[in-house]
Parts: sequence; C-alpha cells; structure tokens
Amino acid sequence: MCRWVAYAGNAIYLENLLFLQKNSLISQSLKATKSVLTTNGDGFGVAWYGSRSSPGIFKDVLPAWNDENLKEISKHIKSELFFAHVRAATGTSVSRTNCHPYAYENWTFMHNGHIGDWHLHRREIESLISKEFYAYRLGTTDSEALFLLALTMGLMDDPVKGMSLAVEKIQNILEKNNSTDPLRISAALSNGKSIWAYRHSSDLKSPSLFYGTPDTHQKHVKPGAVSTIASEPFDDDLDHWHEVSESSYLVWTNGRVAVSKLVI
Repeated sequence: MCRWVAYAGNAIYLENLLFLQKNSLISQSLKATKSVLTTNGDGFGVAWYGSRSSPGIFKDVLPAWNDENLKEISKHIKSELFFAHVRAATGTSVSRTNCHPYAYENWTFMHNGHIGDWHLHRREIESLISKEFYAYRLGTTDSEALFLLALTMGLMDDPVKGMSLAVEKIQNILEKNNSTDPLRISAALSNGKSIWAYRHSSDLKSPSLFYGTPDTHQKHVKPGAVSTIASEPFDDDLDHWHEVSESSYLVWTNGRVAVSKLVI
C-alpha cells in the first residue's frame, strides 16, 4: 500500500509537509504507522499548481527518503495546492510511468489501494476506458486505469458520480468473476481549485484516510481551516485530525470540508 498527502491553503513550501513533520510523508515512506506495508520505497511523485492551469509534476523511481533532488526542490517550490505520493508497488513494475500522481489537463489523481486480481481483470477493465482517454494510458497500474475510467464516466463534470460509476463497474467485474481479492480505495482528486477524496472497499477494510490542521510552519493561518488530507496523521495531536469513515467521500473548498456517504 502507498501513502499520500494533499494540501490546499496558503502557499507553503513542499518541504513543510514532506519533511518538516514528526510523521512526515518521507517518514511514512520508511515507516508507515497505519498501513499493512510499512515501507513505501517504490518511487514517488509530487504535483503542484502555480500560475498555469495544469500542474507541475516531478516523479522518480528512487525511494523518496533517498532522493536528493526531491529534498532540494521541495525547499524552493511553493504552492497553494499540491499532491505528494510515495509508492509501494502491488504487482506492477517500478517505473516513472507507474508513479503517482497522474494528470490529465488540469486534473490530478493519486491512489492508495488496489483492484483485486488486477492481472486477471486488467483487460476487461481497460476495455471500458474510452478511446479518447485510453490514449493517455502510459503505465500499467490499476490506479491509472481507475483514473482514466472515472474520466470516461464523466469525472470532469461530476467528480463524485464519475468516480462512483467507475468503482461500480470495477466492482461488478470482480463480483461477476467471483474474485475473492477485494477492491480497496483511498484516493484524492483535484482540478486545481477543490479537492475530492474517496474511501471505499468491497470488504469494508479500506486504507485509512484523514483530514486535519497540522502545523504547516506558516505565520498567518485562519483558525479551524482544514489544509491537509492524508493517508495518516503527521503528528500525535488527535484533536486536529479526523478520520473519514468507510464508503465516504469528502470535498475540500476554501478551507472547509464536507463529508458524505459514497453510494456505489
């Protein structure tokens, strides 16, 4: 399983959450506390929004804790909205094209989890992706396929409905083929202005998902404004972290979070 963080709020340097936290994303890449796999060393990726509508993206296959380029650029890149992901491969190769986040136009997506028996169902699931979006299929992961299928299902017009329809179609394929390997999703999506995050599984054992207000090392912070959505908390202060329940989604807009049930 992977670890990820989505941040939105006042512009901060990427290092503030990637490195300068007690349980930072880089720390989680070495020793995650709420994951079956404690080490996430099969590559990493960061995406950030600036003056252009499409995000900047930097990925590599090195473990995040051992990449000097990541450490250096995180000190200089400042953004009001960024995604970061450390990968633990679940059956597909370690390559840049398989590292998250994935992007299409102004949309960015990252995922922790897996589609059960992916090697058996890959062809059938990929056949549901429209020709328009399949042209952007660069890697081999189930995560990228989920994103492209959700785009096919209308994600850009309705991020909740598009993702729900994609998950429903995948779940139907697993059920039709009597798969005993579950579908598990903890994912984040952004258009550069808002963030959607999803938590769902077919066996009620979704990967963890939290949102909160950690210390982001900036002087002027609006009290109570939620800035961070993550696989796990960055510190031990549970007063400013909230867990998203099973089969739910959240929407972040202007520092406020609304959580609702995800209907599949």
